[in-house]
Amino acid sequence: MRLATLARPGSIRLQLMLAYVAGLGLVLAVATVMVLYVFDWDSPDTTAKKGLTLQAGWIEESIQYDAAGHPVRLDPEAEAAWIYTHIANDVKYAVLDGRGKPLFGSAPREVLMPPGLEFAHLPSIAHLTIDGVPFTVLTKRLPGKGAHYYLQVAGSDRINTLFRRSIVRPIYKAVAWVSGVSLLVLFGVVHLTLRRSLRQLQQASRAAAQIEPSNLSSRLDTHGLPSELTPLVEAFNKALDRLEHGYRVQQEFLAGAAHELKTPLALIRGQIELGGTSDRAALLADVDMMARQVHQLLHLADVSESHNYVFERTSLPAVAAEVIAYLGRLADRRGVTLRMSAHKQDGEPVLADRSAVFILLKNLVENAIRHASAAGTVLVAIEQGILYVQDDGPGIAEQDLDKLYVRFWRGADRRDDGAGLGLAICHEIVATHGWTIEAGNAWPGARFTIRFPKSAVAGKSPVMEEAA
Repeated sequence: MRLATLARPGSIRLQLMLAYVAGLGLVLAVATVMVLYVFDWDSPDTTAKKGLTLQAGWIEESIQYDAAGHPVRLDPEAEAAWIYTHIANDVKYAVLDGRGKPLFGSAPREVLMPPGLEFAHLPSIAHLTIDGVPFTVLTKRLPGKGAHYYLQVAGSDRINTLFRRSIVRPIYKAVAWVSGVSLLVLFGVVHLTLRRSLRQLQQASRAAAQIEPSNLSSRLDTHGLPSELTPLVEAFNKALDRLEHGYRVQQEFLAGAAHELKTPLALIRGQIELGGTSDRAALLADVDMMARQVHQLLHLADVSESHNYVFERTSLPAVAAEVIAYLGRLADRRGVTLRMSAHKQDGEPVLADRSAVFILLKNLVENAIRHASAAGTVLVAIEQGILYVQDDGPGIAEQDLDKLYVRFWRGADRRDDGAGLGLAICHEIVATHGWTIEAGNAWPGARFTIRFPKSAVAGKSPVMEEAA
C-alpha cells in the first residue's frame, strides 16, 4: 500500500525520489565514462598506450643527466630500474640521441624500432615482435638541453593483457559495486528522510480536513515542518483567519437582522390585530423604520468584507462636498447649517474606496445633524492627515465613549430611530482602510476624528499590502 502511495502521480515524495535517482544515475554514468576513458579495457591499443605512458613518466623521473645536460643512465635505485631488471622479457626501454643511436636502456644498444622503418619516420605508437613476443612501443621526445633525445618504452601484449585483467577490470568492477551499494544506501536514507520530513505535512493535511464551520478557530501547527513548507501552512492559517472573520460577520449579521427586524414587525402586527390599520401614518412610520434598519444592516454586511472594496485615488474634499449636498435637505428640516473647511494643500488624494468613504462621512454627518443644537452648525474639516466631523450639541457622556462602535448599541438620550449601526459601519470602514477613528467632546458638541497615515497618500492600502 505504501508503494502505491509512493507511485501516486504528483506526489512530492515521488518527484524528489525520482530526481534523486536521476541525479545519482547521472553521477554513476559520469564515473563509468571516466573509468572507461582512463583505463578503456575494451581497447588493447589504448590500454597499452596508457600503460606505456605511465612507464615513460617513471623513466623520465629516474634518468640521470651529466653536467652538460646529456642523459647518461637510469638511477639504479629507482623503482623503474627494478621493474626493467626483473621482468625484462616483457617491458623494455631505450634512450636514443637525435639520430636514433642508442645511449642506454634495458638492453645494451637496443633500438625498439619495427623492421623496415626509419627512425625519422617512427610513429609515436608502433608494434614489433621481439623473440617471437608481440610488443607495443611508445616513442617520445625527452626534454634535454641543446641536443634532441628520445625515449622508447615497450610492453609485451601479454603484460598489457595481464594489466587489463588484473588491474583495470577489478577497478572497474569495484567502482560499479561501490556505486551500486552507495546508490541503494543513499536511496534508503533519502527515503527515510523524506518520509520523516513529510510526516508533519501529512498530519497538517489531516488536521485541515477536519476543520468545519463549527471549529473554524482551529489552526494548523507549524512546529516541526520543513522551512520550505512553513510559509504554505502559515498562509493557510491566515486564510482560516479571514474565513473565520467572514463567517463570524455573517452570523452576527443574521443574528442582528433577526433581532432588529423582530421589533418593528411585532409593532406592525399588533397595530393590524388591534384594528389600527386606519392609522396609515403610524404604519408607514414603522415600515420606514424597518426599511432604514434593513438598509443599515446591508451596509454593515457590505463594509465588513474587505474584498468588496475597490481602492483608487480619492479626493476627500470632493466626497465631503457630495455628502453635504446629499444631506442638505435633512439639515434644512432640522435647521442645521452644514459647513466644510478644507485648504487646497490638504486636498491631496488618498487611496480609498470612494463609495465606502461616502458612507463613512454620510453616517458621521447625519449623526452630527441629529445631535446638533437647534439652529446649530456641523463642521466637516480636512487637514493634513486628519478629517473630523464636529457638531455643537450636548456632546457624548464619558461612560458612553467606549460603547459608540458596538453594534446595535443606543444611547439613553437617542433622538432618532436608527438601528444603532451607523458608527459600527464607520468603524468597519476605517479599520479596513488602515485608518483610526477617535470620538471625543469639543465643548461644545462632539467631534469624530479620522486619521490616515502617510501610506494612504503614498498609494498603499492594508488590503493591497495583505494581498502582496
